[in-house]
Amino acid sequence: MNNAVEGRARAQCALDAEVAGIRRKDIVATVERFWPVVAAEMMGVRDDATLIAPPDMEELQAAYRKIRP
Repeated sequence: MNNAVEGRARAQCALDAEVAGIRRKDIVATVERFWPVVAAEMMGVRDDATLIAPPDMEELQAAYRKIRP
């Protein structure tokens, strides 16, 4: 994966978590958990050659939708 995409996905995920009211001490763990979801959304496609999705990607997507503003 392009490192720039990962960096942007992590930054966006952190912003979303902050806006959602997640405690600052929990934002790092939240970003680590959800950044692949944001990266996949940014890329617009699911391509295992460029983004190796975690095995629980569908559950992560559903959980992330609950916190996204």
